[in-house]
Amino acid sequence: MTQTAPTDPRDAEPVLDGTSLMAYLHVLKKAHGALVGHVNAQQRFRQIVTRGHAKQYIEELMPQLLREREKHRQHRRRATGR
Repeated sequence: MTQTAPTDPRDAEPVLDGTSLMAYLHVLKKAHGALVGHVNAQQRFRQIVTRGHAKQYIEELMPQLLREREKHRQHRRRATGR
């Protein structure tokens, strides 16, 4: 038997334009687009309707974006000799 994390009742709430959450999601979409292309990033972004979808999107993208950031930093360190 596996336990799932308790769901937050706010997960069903819609993500509203003009909120800081929506602004953050747009930043993630831009970074995601740099990795997979604008069309693919936009298709994935359109699936976000609720706060639960936003949470899933963030959890899905952050590990990938953090890996890419680390690769970029390592490359920059090698290039500058640091």
